[in-house]
Amino acid sequence: MSTQITLIAALLLALPILVKYLLAFQLRRLLEALKAEDRQVRSLLAQLQALRQEQLVVRKARLRVEQQHQRAQVRRSLIEERLVQARSR
Repeated sequence: MSTQITLIAALLLALPILVKYLLAFQLRRLLEALKAEDRQVRSLLAQLQALRQEQLVVRKARLRVEQQHQRAQVRRSLIEERLVQARSR
């Protein structure tokens, strides 16, 4: 009977230790997964910032092209008016 009590006591003492180690390993695995996800999020954030910067550059370039187009149209209309005036003389 005392052997059984000793084994039961040892099992009852070993059970919390086993649970502690299982939880520790599970926590370590979850922490590694969290760190990997964090790295992925940081990478995606950097890509997003680069895309936003590129979008801003493209918008500015498009605006400059539109402004140049407007100035070219104004110059063209002025040249056409001068041509019409020169032909009417």
